[in-house]
Amino acid sequence: MNLLAPQAALAAGVIGALGLGLMRRPPSLLVRALVLLTPLAALGLLWGAVPGVLPPLVGVDMKGLGWQTVIYAGALPMAFLSSGDDVEAALFLGAVLGMGLLAAAGNLPMLFVALEFMSLPAYLLVARAGTGERRLEAAVKYFFAGALAGAVFLLGLSLYYADTHSLAAVAVPVDARGQAGLALMAAAALFKIGAVPLHWWLPDVYEAASPEVSGFLSTAMKAAAVLFLVRVTSLAPNPGFAAVLPALGALTALFGALLALRQERLQRLLAYSSLAHAGLLILGVGAWQLLGRSPAGIAALLIYLGAYAFMSNGAFVFLQASGVSTRAELKGYASRRPLLAASFGLILFALGGVPPTGGFVAKLLMLWLAVRAGLVWPVLIAALSALVSLVYYLGLVRDMAFEEAPAGDPPADGPASARLVVAVCALGALLLGAAPFFLSGVLSGVWK
Repeated sequence: MNLLAPQAALAAGVIGALGLGLMRRPPSLLVRALVLLTPLAALGLLWGAVPGVLPPLVGVDMKGLGWQTVIYAGALPMAFLSSGDDVEAALFLGAVLGMGLLAAAGNLPMLFVALEFMSLPAYLLVARAGTGERRLEAAVKYFFAGALAGAVFLLGLSLYYADTHSLAAVAVPVDARGQAGLALMAAAALFKIGAVPLHWWLPDVYEAASPEVSGFLSTAMKAAAVLFLVRVTSLAPNPGFAAVLPALGALTALFGALLALRQERLQRLLAYSSLAHAGLLILGVGAWQLLGRSPAGIAALLIYLGAYAFMSNGAFVFLQASGVSTRAELKGYASRRPLLAASFGLILFALGGVPPTGGFVAKLLMLWLAVRAGLVWPVLIAALSALVSLVYYLGLVRDMAFEEAPAGDPPADGPASARLVVAVCALGALLLGAAPFFLSGVLSGVWK
């Protein structure tokens, strides 16, 4: 049972939130404390954890432990900014529990159960904690996208089982029918990540959700979806669909960067930015497969996801902290709130991959991994997407620092807790790039 200790802590948190909901007026402070302490407890229980198996449902390896660390850490900003609503608390903790179960899934049915466990609360979270008039429409779109992904996964699972007669999450030889099943299961994972052309739900959902929910979806949920793709890719010695991943990832990165250029609403701009980063992660998964699934490749993916957890959470939460929603409202913001603007500017530099931030280290590792795999054209396209992204990231910095503030009353500031989260995320994004000695072991493995 020690293998599932973090998941047990999350399950206890869900039950606690549901129990508080039975009260006529659940104490807001108690709900907030529960929401924050639960993922912290899950993180603490990962310390000293060792890989193991509880057949047939549970299998935890070092990869799963690393992914759980990124997922729980990526969920902390939203936990810290909890509204104190018991229903939102239960939905949030339920989604994190599903991600933890996905990291510990020992066979394919368990993988599907975990996929649905993390997805169903997220649909309701967008509808309940969203902003604007389109949140219900976005939640319905998110639901149908998730339902389609689940159906595609089950169809692929049936073809894979018909070929291999195995439901274990281990690599076995497959023929054409099994390859088709693997391709369908990979398509379900790409749906969850938001790869082009399966991205149609992502911009509307990220824009309609509240900023902290969008940050959670773009970090913890994306990390779980990338792990989902990694696990499916590991099911065969040489899955045919893996050859498509580098090109698909590079095109997704370029597509997201180009569409972000024309966005005026900041939350939608960050949604397309998230799409561009998802493309780099897909490229990394393809390179990892071509390089023989080396541990250094997994470490590079985890470093990218860890750095992105700081960057994306900080960027989305800035919108809540500042009250700014459009580029026009962002103009001259540095003159009104210099410290918050400086934190956001640092996060934008990290998202753009400007040294010496963690974003630079993450992108460098991902592109070098692809170079080692011989992916010349995908690397060039991904590098072009990184250059295009600098146009809007640096453009936002210019708007804050060098443009005049618009006439009229400025947007109302958000809570102090949101400003604290932005500052911590900016510091984390900087330290990940300014302290490369922490990454020396990984860097030496990738550069061999």
